[in-house]
Amino acid sequence: MTIPHWLYLMPLVLTNVCGSLLLKLGSGDKPVPLLLNFLSWRSFFGLACFGIGGLAYSWLLRYVPLTVAQTVLASQYIFTVTGAWLILHEPVDGVQLLGFLFVGVGIALVVSR
Repeated sequence: MTIPHWLYLMPLVLTNVCGSLLLKLGSGDKPVPLLLNFLSWRSFFGLACFGIGGLAYSWLLRYVPLTVAQTVLASQYIFTVTGAWLILHEPVDGVQLLGFLFVGVGIALVVSR
């Protein structure tokens, strides 16, 4: 059984979502001395998520076509805003939901080929 290309990318999408949410959560925290009084621990781990994600992405591009990879990564916008709504209690309106629908349909069309 062959695993679809898009499935390889989901951990990368989740890493980017976690990075965004941690950066947002850490933006209001007090910086810690261990991080040169520049970053909070949540901001540090948010940046680390993006670093790990970048390394994973460069490795995955050996096996996944860029046209599929970039399209699947667009789903991170949907998941990030959903996480912001669930975790940070940020508002999501009807226009955003409609946009998510369009993005989701586009992603589904690309990965179904």
